[in-house]
Amino acid sequence: MQEQFLALKASAGSGKTFSLSLRFIYLLFQGANPHQILTLTFTKKASNEMYRRIYEHLKSLLLSFETGTFESNDIYKALLQKGLSHNQISENIAALYHTFMQSSPRITTIDSFFHSVLKKFCWYVGVSSRFEIGEIDKGEMYEMFLSSLSAKEIKEFVEFCFTQGLKLQDFLAMLYSFSFLPHNILLDSCYDEIDTKGLSLEQIAQEITINMAKVCDELKRQEATPSAIKLFSKTFDYFTNSKSSVKMLTDWESHSYLKKYDLSSMESVRERIYGLFVMYYHQKQRQILLRILHYLTRFKNAQQQVLKSKNVLDFESVSMKNYELLTQNIDREFFYFRLDEKITHILLDEFQDTSCMQYQILRPIIDEIQSGNGRIGDRSVFIVGDEKQSIYMFRGSFSGVFEEATKALTQENLEYNYRSSKRVIDFNNATFSRCFENYINQAYPHTLKQESKEQEIGFVRVFAPVGEGEKEVQKVDNVLVSQVVDELGALLEQGADEDDIAILVFKNNDILTLKESIQAQMPHLNIVTETNSRLFEKKEVKILLYALKCIVVDSKLHKQEQWENDEKKTSLYKELKLYEKSIIKLLGESYFGDCVGESGSSHPVLHKLKSLHLGIDTPPSQVILALIEELDLAQSMSWRFLELSCEYRSIEGFLQEIPSLLCNAPTQSNQGVKIMTIHKSKGLEFKYVILCDRLGRENNSSDRFITEYHGASMRQLYYKMPHREVFDIAYNGALQSYNVYANQEKHNVLYVAFTRAKCGLSVMQKSKGKFEILGLENSRQFDDIPKLVSKPKSHNMQNMQSLLYTMPKLGEQDDFVRVEQSESKGIFDSQSWRNIIFGNALHSVFEMHLGYEMSVKDIQSILFNRYGFALTLENIQDCMQKAISCMQSVEFKNLLGSKMARCEVSYKAENRLYRMDTLLYDKKEWIVLDYKSATSDEDSHKQQVREYMEFLRRYGKDKESKEHKQIRGFIVYPLKKQGEQLCEVSLIG
Repeated sequence: MQEQFLALKASAGSGKTFSLSLRFIYLLFQGANPHQILTLTFTKKASNEMYRRIYEHLKSLLLSFETGTFESNDIYKALLQKGLSHNQISENIAALYHTFMQSSPRITTIDSFFHSVLKKFCWYVGVSSRFEIGEIDKGEMYEMFLSSLSAKEIKEFVEFCFTQGLKLQDFLAMLYSFSFLPHNILLDSCYDEIDTKGLSLEQIAQEITINMAKVCDELKRQEATPSAIKLFSKTFDYFTNSKSSVKMLTDWESHSYLKKYDLSSMESVRERIYGLFVMYYHQKQRQILLRILHYLTRFKNAQQQVLKSKNVLDFESVSMKNYELLTQNIDREFFYFRLDEKITHILLDEFQDTSCMQYQILRPIIDEIQSGNGRIGDRSVFIVGDEKQSIYMFRGSFSGVFEEATKALTQENLEYNYRSSKRVIDFNNATFSRCFENYINQAYPHTLKQESKEQEIGFVRVFAPVGEGEKEVQKVDNVLVSQVVDELGALLEQGADEDDIAILVFKNNDILTLKESIQAQMPHLNIVTETNSRLFEKKEVKILLYALKCIVVDSKLHKQEQWENDEKKTSLYKELKLYEKSIIKLLGESYFGDCVGESGSSHPVLHKLKSLHLGIDTPPSQVILALIEELDLAQSMSWRFLELSCEYRSIEGFLQEIPSLLCNAPTQSNQGVKIMTIHKSKGLEFKYVILCDRLGRENNSSDRFITEYHGASMRQLYYKMPHREVFDIAYNGALQSYNVYANQEKHNVLYVAFTRAKCGLSVMQKSKGKFEILGLENSRQFDDIPKLVSKPKSHNMQNMQSLLYTMPKLGEQDDFVRVEQSESKGIFDSQSWRNIIFGNALHSVFEMHLGYEMSVKDIQSILFNRYGFALTLENIQDCMQKAISCMQSVEFKNLLGSKMARCEVSYKAENRLYRMDTLLYDKKEWIVLDYKSATSDEDSHKQQVREYMEFLRRYGKDKESKEHKQIRGFIVYPLKKQGEQLCEVSLIG
């Protein structure tokens, strides 16, 4: 029997995703409604993976009963271990599978859940119901704030930044981060319990100086040496910034200059000085925080103006509004009443990454579930996390949240590591058992099926630390980089596949350094770099953006006859030239002064742009497509930018919205050696991992405040000041706790890095680097790299890798679906419209059955969800019957044979983008299939297929056989009778 309220501590590689999906399925068997199970993850990728796992487990369990193989099914065995009976499983699996497929399970990210809650209650926190999620332009926010200040206030603002040693940009960033703190935290930090007796900073400093003079007089009375007397004759500012002076005051009994004198009569004076220093620090903190609060009020006003004008919230703003909603503005019972579907079960993944604010928002829901009555099928809480993998302190996550949230829950640990080889597991156990209190060693599951003996045993190679002198940083970095390159070469030489190797680093800058060094020595190697970057920072997109801006400015210049201001014209002309120059430079072309070539003609690039005759009234998508084709920018970044532009009608409207668009660059191909930061690698695994110590010097923390926590709540902020911890006991306690968490996170980052490896782990370290805290300098773990066995790659047309790729759209192909002219003529006629939807549904059946090998039941469920708004159940069943019947015909089966099938295959040729419905292929033959629901205009259908075949003829020479493959093409008419459904197309028309 599963515990009703359970916290699962899941170390790296222990199968937490399996445990979460198993818990979900177990709850279904206990009678839980799928829609009442709230499953929250931290990333969209994790939520998609969770849904996929649950779906696949349910499907495999159902199939195992249909085929009589249930006894070997992992989910079946796991459910039996959890207390379910065979009859419970066998009698309910079919109904549960059907219910799950027809429902909309709430498996989502925390951010998405908060978004959905805010949509329901937006008016209670002053937000429009039409708000969108996007990226807020901080620059615009900062500009709005600064423009709200008078000249006098600007001067005071700059002086404040200067006196505090803050750069203007850093202080603005501080205001931005403080805008997401609960207001009471800042107020409590201003008005603490320390009574300063109404004294100003200057008066407190004067009092300290007077009392220091009393000690000085006592030393003179005892005829102390000038050196001893001088210690207490310093100015206040010198004393507060001098470590030796502070030490002299706290340890005068053992101080070499003072221990010979009897200062016992000065104990009360020293205590008075201590108390005055505490008053001084708190008064200074109060003044600074009050000034920050003053600016913060103005900053929040500017922030709200920007948000309202754009009607956009970022995820941080959404979380803040949820916090206000659930802690200040709404009755809890009313909140649950308004939630459309009651949440009776909650599953939380990666809970160690939760921030205090996120937990405070979720806590009422968790408490509500725990406070109710009923068995596990009625209500339950399941929290999964691992404090050793809490590495996002810089984002506000707090590992103490996991400890606080799981106090009242039953706690279990996952015993086995299903990811790593025995050698790697043993090494990590030995290394980190010294770092973590109550560390539980992970066991190796010997029942696992391994690809090879090498994978089962594994290897670990810890390189001797590279010495680091004060002036040898660059030299040490060069040695470290050379070690990484050499180790990479050694792995490849022993047979490792480049796709299985990952190099993990500490900073984004280190990625570029290593990439350049590797490419210099191994230019043939594919390298995939994983960095966080916005789409609009990519070179191809910047070119397109500048081109759009050129069109806008050029349009304004052509209206110059309406202007009276020549200065405005000159300004616009300079702006245009700047954009033109940027385009030319980004394209790698030479720039000739005023964009004019040596012959006096305009630059070739500009000539290309002008020849397109793109005007301000042209839709942005049309402009971008023309630019992509003309400037040869057909990259995934450009296509993503083109996709975004399709929602806008005007260039100016599109450009105005870009700052608020939340869009990261599309992921690169995953083929090649990966180089990424450790933070980016969290949640991933790699067969072979090379860990590289940080390059360059360690950066000092720039944080001006430390946070004191009470349980899972923020209690107070403390402003960092030199030597404050010596005098201020409360501050010292907060600082000690902060340092414990900060030092623990350093170990956590290393734990995450070391546990990414499946078979092989190689560590390159400095003597004074990040790995020093692990004490690896004396490690004798340096295994030889065995002969490695790589999994053979399937035949996947690698000769067309850069030209051909699959884009799964599952029938929703508004941008590429070829609708026959006869259909489009009556597009506003309801029956014609349904015919088009029916054709799209046919495409979906072929794609899902051939491309994804989905079962008929699954396809029917998906079709009903996708097209049920237009097609009846009978229509969908008819569509299924015709498509499946066509695929089961003798002619179709003969075509398919043992060939591989790819659906929705896109390629670029002659600067145009094409898409084939299906491509069947093996080592000897390519077959193009194009599905048509209408039988008219057969000639144009054939011409379309010929274009696909011609592309394959030109680019399809097989690298292995050195022979041209046979190419055939067919139009598939599923609505015709059998024997007439396949129409072969000859390459020559």
